[in-house]
Amino acid sequence: MTGIDPISRDVFQHQVHGIAEEMSMSLRRAAFSSIIWDMFDYACGLFTPEGDMLSQAETIPAQLGIMSTAIRYMFEKIPPQEWKPGDVIVCNDPYQGCTHTPDICLFSPVFSDGELVALTSTIAHHVDIGGKVPGSEGPDNLEVFAEGLILPPLKLLEEGRPNQAIFDILAANVRDPHGSAGDLRAQIAGCRTGERRLAELATRYGNARFREMCTACLAYNETYMRRAIANLGDGTWEAEVLMEDDVTSDEPIRLHAKVTVSGGDITVDVSGSDAQRANGLNCPEASTLSMIHYAAKCVLAPDLPQNQGCDRPVHVVTKRGTVLDPIRPAAVSVRHITQQAMADVVLKALAPVAGENAAAGCHTSFPSFVLGGFDERPEMANDDGTAPYYVIADIIGGGMGGADGTDGLNAIDSHGGNCAILSAEIMETLSPVRVRQTELVPGSGGAGQFRGGLGIRRDYEVIAGTGILTGYCQQTRPDTAPWGLNGGGTGGTAAMIHNPDRPDGGSLQSKMVGVILQAGDVLRTQGAGGGGWGDPAKRDPALHERDLAEGYV
Repeated sequence: MTGIDPISRDVFQHQVHGIAEEMSMSLRRAAFSSIIWDMFDYACGLFTPEGDMLSQAETIPAQLGIMSTAIRYMFEKIPPQEWKPGDVIVCNDPYQGCTHTPDICLFSPVFSDGELVALTSTIAHHVDIGGKVPGSEGPDNLEVFAEGLILPPLKLLEEGRPNQAIFDILAANVRDPHGSAGDLRAQIAGCRTGERRLAELATRYGNARFREMCTACLAYNETYMRRAIANLGDGTWEAEVLMEDDVTSDEPIRLHAKVTVSGGDITVDVSGSDAQRANGLNCPEASTLSMIHYAAKCVLAPDLPQNQGCDRPVHVVTKRGTVLDPIRPAAVSVRHITQQAMADVVLKALAPVAGENAAAGCHTSFPSFVLGGFDERPEMANDDGTAPYYVIADIIGGGMGGADGTDGLNAIDSHGGNCAILSAEIMETLSPVRVRQTELVPGSGGAGQFRGGLGIRRDYEVIAGTGILTGYCQQTRPDTAPWGLNGGGTGGTAAMIHNPDRPDGGSLQSKMVGVILQAGDVLRTQGAGGGGWGDPAKRDPALHERDLAEGYV
């Protein structure tokens, strides 16, 4: 690398980041499903020909390491020298670098003057990919084969020509074939947008200079991270958190992290976590790597633009057969709540040395609502008079943990999520479900000198027909609730309640599959509050008065 000054390097980094963001807008605006265009459950990234991430659009951190892991498996099955202009490679196999089957990952090559100079990638959560229940996610699944269609690395498009057989197989296996095909084409549109912009950038710089710029950006982030790690000082810190099973056992799942800093390297060892369970809560390799990198970056360099250089000094140790590195064909469809808890345990281990980036435990409850069935509202009938089939999904947020000098944020999807809550108007348009209320939960933030953020409560009412419900959450018990820091209190717990205002109603377990909701039934979901930071007795009286006035406590 010669003649690359810091300003030129940073300009280039912003250019590639801008391309990733343009890809993101292209995908979202072309998507058919509300889980993508309204909830933002997707990601876009750019890569070097060797598979190093150059940039990622700022949508959901859960995908931070997914594409980087998936590309290694794709290279094994389809070597990069076999990729041609116009190709698009597809995969959603959790045991070949992906997450769970609803997350479909695409890659496309970028050529300039006949030379492969970069790769683009999109990953999006498809609202349904088949399987035994609408939405495909089943906490009680025993094997990944129950979780819908599995696509190994394949050429979805070959030199621009669609592989129609793959589209036909997809359509035959999902509950909304029109929407799924539309979302897949939206992902292709995102990749194509990135291809055009990267090819233009490579032409502008020249291929050799383009490669040098990529190398310089990666090297800068690696150097930055190593210096930030070294500032922590050598040492080892450990922590554990518990999360509910409530499927195969009443015993909670124990996640353990041992974090060791040595010079400019940090090693996160999660091999001491519990063995894999006979349910869908297991977390595959890609998600484990992704959330460990997320947690490390939160503490070490939260404002640094993301690229693969950030990950190079972070080393991950897992153990095959554990809940964080399961053995195929273990089910993984509800892996998101486990990876959320894993990020939490790494942040808990680093809290003593994280300085101003330390915070109390966050909501990782992730109350999830997926309902499928026939929409029997008369105005929604098909041209032939039949009722259309729908699948609708929503999640709600909770509270961030308090930190030194600031209260936790209210009502957000923390850690790997960052998904938006589905708007009531969209839910009521696309499904026979009415949102009766959405509100903060007073008092749900942990007490402290700086209190935890508040959770959300939302009630859903089925207004026509029947629906098949799959739902799940965590942090519903005192031993799994968000933890306090430096004397702060624990956050309020999450809950799912069936018909909360009726005598026949009651609390549900944290995981449920195939529950039938009839017209008139109500499901209440409630996210956990964040933990508090510091001694509650030291809270500024003015802040306490404000909390009372605004109904927070």
